[in-house]
Amino acid sequence: MLIEIIGIIVVLMALRTLLARDRAERMLYINAMSFGLTALIALYIQTPFGAIIAITFFVASTISSNAIAYSIGRIQEEIMIR
Repeated sequence: MLIEIIGIIVVLMALRTLLARDRAERMLYINAMSFGLTALIALYIQTPFGAIIAITFFVASTISSNAIAYSIGRIQEEIMIR
């Protein structure tokens, strides 16, 4: 049941990403999708190797979320300069 709920959330975030007009908003939805995929990996593959894959994906998602936050900050700085 939990896998289905997280899957629905990931699909909703994908749809919101397609419908979003603002680049910063799209980045946030993509970030939410990546963390949802991490949870799906951890819940679906219930072996030690699955845990390693989930941890690796989580670390990569965290790095990408930091890049997204930095990009959003740069976009907001650009808007303020104009």
